[in-house]
Amino acid sequence: MATNNEVLNDIWIRLKEQELANNSSLSSNKTLWNKLFYYTVGAITDYLCQDDALADANLRWRLEFSGKFFEILPRIDLSNNGLFGDEELALFSAVAYDFAGYPGASTVALEGLKGNRLSLVEKVLADVLEHGSSNFPWERSRIGLTMALVFSGNEDITLLYEQADSLIENAYKHDNYMDIIAAECVRRVISNYWSNSTIRLMPDFSNTKPDQWTPAIVAGKLHPVLWRAQRELGKHNVFRGRSAVVQLPTGTGKTASFSLILRSGLYRNSYHVAIVVAPFKSIRDEIFRNLEEQFQNEQIDINSISTELKIDFSDFTFKERRAVLIVTPEKLLFMVQHSPNFLVEVGLFIFDEAHQLDNSGRGVTFELLLSTIDLLVSKEVQKVFVSAVIGNPDDVSRWFNSGENVVVSELLPRKFSRILGYSKWQDKTMHGELHTWNKLQKTNSWVEFPNFYRPVQIKKNKFQPNFNVKNHTEGTRWATALTTRQFVKGGMVAVYAPRKDSINGLSKVFIKLKNKLSEHNEMKQSISALCNLFALNFGKNSVLVNSYLSGIFVHDGDVPDGIRTSLEYEAHRGNIQLLLCTNTLAQGVNLPIKTLIITSVGNGMLELNDRDTINLVGRAGRTGVINESNVIFMQNGNSSADKRSRRALTNLMWDRPANALGSSLASLFMPTAINAYNRSLGDLQVTDWCFEDFLDDPLAWITLRVEKTSPKQSRSYRNVLLEKANGIWKIENYLMSVWDIIQEGNQEENIESIARRTFAATRIGADELELMIWTFKYLGRKIAQLASQHNVTIMGKMMVGVNEALKIEDFVESYAELILTDDALDQIIMDIWPILRDTIPVKDQSNEELYQLLLFEWVRGKTFFEILESWESTYPEKRFGKRKPNVEKVYQICSQTFQFDMQLKVNSLMELVSDHDKHQRLERLQIAMKTGLTERTANSFYEAGINDRVLASQFSAKMGVVGAGKDEVVTWMHKNHEKILAKFEDILPTYFREKIKKA
Repeated sequence: MATNNEVLNDIWIRLKEQELANNSSLSSNKTLWNKLFYYTVGAITDYLCQDDALADANLRWRLEFSGKFFEILPRIDLSNNGLFGDEELALFSAVAYDFAGYPGASTVALEGLKGNRLSLVEKVLADVLEHGSSNFPWERSRIGLTMALVFSGNEDITLLYEQADSLIENAYKHDNYMDIIAAECVRRVISNYWSNSTIRLMPDFSNTKPDQWTPAIVAGKLHPVLWRAQRELGKHNVFRGRSAVVQLPTGTGKTASFSLILRSGLYRNSYHVAIVVAPFKSIRDEIFRNLEEQFQNEQIDINSISTELKIDFSDFTFKERRAVLIVTPEKLLFMVQHSPNFLVEVGLFIFDEAHQLDNSGRGVTFELLLSTIDLLVSKEVQKVFVSAVIGNPDDVSRWFNSGENVVVSELLPRKFSRILGYSKWQDKTMHGELHTWNKLQKTNSWVEFPNFYRPVQIKKNKFQPNFNVKNHTEGTRWATALTTRQFVKGGMVAVYAPRKDSINGLSKVFIKLKNKLSEHNEMKQSISALCNLFALNFGKNSVLVNSYLSGIFVHDGDVPDGIRTSLEYEAHRGNIQLLLCTNTLAQGVNLPIKTLIITSVGNGMLELNDRDTINLVGRAGRTGVINESNVIFMQNGNSSADKRSRRALTNLMWDRPANALGSSLASLFMPTAINAYNRSLGDLQVTDWCFEDFLDDPLAWITLRVEKTSPKQSRSYRNVLLEKANGIWKIENYLMSVWDIIQEGNQEENIESIARRTFAATRIGADELELMIWTFKYLGRKIAQLASQHNVTIMGKMMVGVNEALKIEDFVESYAELILTDDALDQIIMDIWPILRDTIPVKDQSNEELYQLLLFEWVRGKTFFEILESWESTYPEKRFGKRKPNVEKVYQICSQTFQFDMQLKVNSLMELVSDHDKHQRLERLQIAMKTGLTERTANSFYEAGINDRVLASQFSAKMGVVGAGKDEVVTWMHKNHEKILAKFEDILPTYFREKIKKA
């Protein structure tokens, strides 16, 4: 006899067969399907019979099992399935999920109910599950209307209980067993919801008054019932101002909790300024949009501070209105170093996606920021460290805020929310195979779809996928495209590849496949506008633009911010079927992804660790939007790559926790692979470089060291040593920024104390820790030698290391009278070029003249395509490697070298130039470097949310006012929004249309 798990698995696989239009290897016995009705309905009635609202682990499992059964059975369109489309089952799926503690899954299960096959009592149950505020196509019940009033604090719960009891009494009178169960469920749902209601719990959790919460609940800004994660935060006094390390799985309401934390402090009047730190601009912007909507028309300002390193935050201090600032770590560190006194007004810090502390690129900056705040801000000020993937929250807790915090963790996600699997090409059958697994199956017991996809004939006698040695890479791309095509019909698919060139190659294959199969759907107007705008930015010859025009959308760091934000907006509206992405997806962006195809877990520096994989996989199956996701790994016939992918897949099957959170600062002093892709070169040991000569002048030491290595090894050695040098410069800058504190007492003791307060000190061996402390002290002595002749405080504000600060200072002193006398941006650039030039990578310095040209065109406001044209016409022979000039390379240089690296140098110069006019010229250049726009009006549009250079320039021209500020352009958009929408209809994506309407 089949077990319950086997029967439900059978049903689930039939649904997958239907979705994928493919037969599996699993034999079916549909005669057993009805067997589960007694078991699943029994789980609900067993729950109704117990007094405790919290189900134990076993009952929760049964309830989730029941929810899955009720959810999938009515979706199977088979001739012998009389329950296809049964709304009663969908309703009880929502009930089971809700009782199991998964309200997001319950909401999804209720979608699409029409009520045609539901009794009046069952319609009441649906109303109650949606808290009386649903948009069902039937008139709301009296209980539903009362519930909406009760849960906003405008009616007493007693009335609602009386109505529910009357419903139960009538159900028993009519003796309909399903109505009886439904009525009992109504009573229990009301009881559960009231026990966990926002209006009831939050005043107590936050030490505030109920009437403070009512307006936000009535306005629909707050969910009327707290999810389990939010209740855990309340039980741990996080809403009362307690600092915390919060480790909650994706989809448990982590981000939604930000609003509750901020509101609690706002209603308690515990902060004048609150700061939310997001590690990436994309996450910063997403949080800003969410909080802006949450606090619309309230007595608080929500501000997304610019990422450029300039002082643009003074307006948010010493105001009557309170403010929430959403910033990147680099921006907050800049703010702290330039105006540490503003921290007095900050009463709350939230650090989102805080596992980026262990990010090899930016982790040192993030850790030193946290150490700075720990040093300068009282332990009583609330600080919340948030991540879904901390493998060692207790270790982090012992360090964060000097141990003055609580840990909130250990919430488990749903068990039946994901299908895992792998896709591979089978030479014997000349078909692609799909192997799937879910938690109903035994480990390593795969369900096979043997004929998952067929090869495609490209030319006469040429088929793809073709995995011969010469075309292996092309073959893997075709296998990925054909696998993806089978999933697209079931919902949005994201295809992850670790390398940008892999994304470009994949996009070309997807286009070829669409052309071969003549699959060209008519574009919606909003998508067409998005593509047109991208084409104006990059030109129609761009690989990325051609992908977009073909319906193949790329989400990557090489896509401009405004285009990427517009793309995400369209994805949320259900207008994007296919997304190709690199690690931007794993950074925490939330999209309604049904299926995630992982082409590779990467290799070397790009290899995903367990934490990265869990975070990436968490992007699929967004809670409250999608109840079931597919995560499929490609097997590409490369033994080492396939082995890494299978290992990652196995770890997901076993629910292995994320890696213990490490420290990028600690990694500086640990062995580092000289070449992550060629381990034959071995590791660089800390004793190979960490001594006085290196710390005195890293660049000079590296140059001498590299000269002694072979040409093949020199690049690897240079890169790994420059990583160490960058870490040292950040430590130097950190020490200079807190130099006043270091000087309060014994310098050596204070520096050692500072070093020991870093997270690195907890994640490093005794010998490495001793060497790290020695390094901090030696750098401190290096700085102390300068203190008598140089202003260390100003040097600390320059955001660079000691040697670079001295070089810039010497440059300004030597040429103070000769530079920055002309208003022309081109001349300002040439005046300070000796400083800007240092940002050009060593391997590219032969292209110095090309960099100058590109920078001139960038600050003039030329589009990326126009900048490329200038390159091709002026320096057609200049290349980066063997690749021809292309617009994607132009964007990379503008977004990294100009917008960040060179802007940092301009900031350093601004710290030293005291002449007002010259300082103003540098500030103009800094803004132009950041936005790529010259005219003030265009920059004001950009600042007002029109963060696309083409749109900002065209809006500026249409307005026809020179030098307009942000308030002026917002007023102009408000007054002329209908004309703007009509004039720019063909290049205005929906995201920007909504921005203009709300101006």
